[in-house]
Amino acid sequence: MIRCKLASIGMRSEGSGVLEVFIAMALFVGSHVLIARTGVKAWTTAKVGRRAYLTLYSLLSIGMMAWVVIAILRAERITLWDTPAWAYPFAIFVTAIGFALIGAGAATPNPISVAFRGGTLDPERPSIVGVFRHPIVWGLGLWGLAHIPSNGDWPSLFLFAGSALFAAIGTVALDRRYKRQLGVETWLTFAKTRPGIRRSELIGGLALLVLWLGLLMAHPWLFNADPLAQWLL
Repeated sequence: MIRCKLASIGMRSEGSGVLEVFIAMALFVGSHVLIARTGVKAWTTAKVGRRAYLTLYSLLSIGMMAWVVIAILRAERITLWDTPAWAYPFAIFVTAIGFALIGAGAATPNPISVAFRGGTLDPERPSIVGVFRHPIVWGLGLWGLAHIPSNGDWPSLFLFAGSALFAAIGTVALDRRYKRQLGVETWLTFAKTRPGIRRSELIGGLALLVLWLGLLMAHPWLFNADPLAQWLL
């Protein structure tokens, strides 16, 4: 018989907290896989346009991730390891890199990966695309990786390790998909490493760093944890 406890949100069972985490994470991953592996994206874009599709997709992603985070915050916690002192500066610096990659990636067209900006990309000047191929996906993966050492508990590990693994698998899947769609020769014209950064990518990266700083300052209020204070103690 499941033992019940009284929480600030009302009567909840420990088992239901675990179940909610699994359901929220499964629906988050499943919704993205469904969109990527079916004609949902093409159908929606044809009906409402690219800009409206991206808006709807972003709102869905934010909403689903918010549910995952809320479910984890409400679930029973089981400590797996003590947080090492270096975990806090590691989390701060790696999340900063991840946010910068997401911002720069979102500010440039990307014919071989997740893209939020339309338009064409010169294969001779692919900039950040030519270096990372999937800057947005890698940014999300770094966000997950950054939080693993400082969150040695269930169910936090489920979220952060799962996010890092999902990003790693996603880069391989995206490479295979676009190699098949574009042909290896065309794909390679964009995927060759050519260092450099455009003005729009610099602006996008800086804009997300401002958001990162705001979230870092609001972290104690949003997630009941202050990585900056823990680092400076």
